[in-house]
Amino acid sequence: MPRIIISDDTNESHELPLSEGTVTIGRNKDNDIQIDDVAVSAYHAKLVSFFKPTYIQDLRSTNGTYVNGERVMEHTLTDGDIITIGKHKILFDKNFDTNISADPDMTIELSKNDISLILKS
Repeated sequence: MPRIIISDDTNESHELPLSEGTVTIGRNKDNDIQIDDVAVSAYHAKLVSFFKPTYIQDLRSTNGTYVNGERVMEHTLTDGDIITIGKHKILFDKNFDTNISADPDMTIELSKNDISLILKS
């Protein structure tokens, strides 16, 4: 099962296993990964893992989604790719192996000073 490792400009990081499905990323609280950063759009991008390799899709964000320094609208991820959204870096680790699956009711909230998990209501 793949995972992502999210870090901000303070080098704090958080790991999240990716199971099949869609993970939304953006500034609004109803995203699966909420990033509190003015450079991040309300609904910035999404990670999709269904029946084919995981890919990231930009959701017409203002400041763009970058993979390995190149702006992308959609990109199939390979092991070690670095996604940049605002001041946050997301490392894609394709070969992560764990028996722990992500809780579908879990949301990650990121800010410049804090990375924490919050539960959706």
